[in-house]
Amino acid sequence: MTTVPYTFGNESSPIPLSQLDANFAVSPQYANTAGNVVNSVQANITSVGTLTALSVSGNVNGGNLRTTGAVSAGGNIAAGNISTGGTISAFGTVRGGAFSTTGNVTGANIVGTIAAANITASGSASVTGNIAAQGIISATGNIVTAGLFVGNFLGNITGNISAGGSNTQVFFNLNGNVGAVGGLTYDKDSNVLTVLGQVATQNLAATGLATVPTATTGTANNQIASTGFVNNQINAYANAVDITGGNITANNLTATNITTTTIATATWNIQEYSGTLYFQHSGSNIAKLDSAGNFTTIGNVTAFGTL
Repeated sequence: MTTVPYTFGNESSPIPLSQLDANFAVSPQYANTAGNVVNSVQANITSVGTLTALSVSGNVNGGNLRTTGAVSAGGNIAAGNISTGGTISAFGTVRGGAFSTTGNVTGANIVGTIAAANITASGSASVTGNIAAQGIISATGNIVTAGLFVGNFLGNITGNISAGGSNTQVFFNLNGNVGAVGGLTYDKDSNVLTVLGQVATQNLAATGLATVPTATTGTANNQIASTGFVNNQINAYANAVDITGGNITANNLTATNITTTTIATATWNIQEYSGTLYFQHSGSNIAKLDSAGNFTTIGNVTAFGTL
């Protein structure tokens, strides 16, 4: 005979199951409260109130997971949305619709939309939406996103990134953003850097051939003169150069007109004074030629001889 224990008042004894009504004879399908649930197969638990702790040795599959503490699993975490003020950590895959936490998200693989302080994945982080982190996004594997990457990136980027500006334009910092203009371009095929405008530098050193446009002959401004400009300038004006005053030292001097008051060599000095041309040697006057054609010398005059 099957009996069940009971306690009523001060008495307790087994009651035959046959003496119980239908409500006690059938296992209940619903319960408002329960103590320990020991049966491994249960119907749906629609509400558990406030749990101070939950320990699960198997998998947890659910809709949304919300807690002010940490979410930690030795296996996988799979949920619709995960919202916590602590850390989301799993040795396996962290998968969900959206992760929202002020702590960190750590897992072998992370799949979903993530908003966290730090994101660390030992495998791959595959995100179909946005990744927004106030701290560090770190991965020993791959970080793959089909949406936007928002924040600072430290490390290497392999692949293509969306580039601003037009083809061949060079990136530069524009108030913290990436900028590019047509006046600064680089052609990798011809290895040519083009700058339209001024180049300001304290020191400019070229180890190869540096070329500049050849200015037109007669140009006189602050632009760089090419060797072609210098050559054209010399050919155009070398035969019509007037030198007035100063000293000229040369081994060979060929000129049509020389305008000066003194011609000096190592020991000779020819100087004009009051219309008379004086010849000096080693600082002493030895001859003169006046404007009337008279030539006076302190030495001998040889009318016929061999020079």
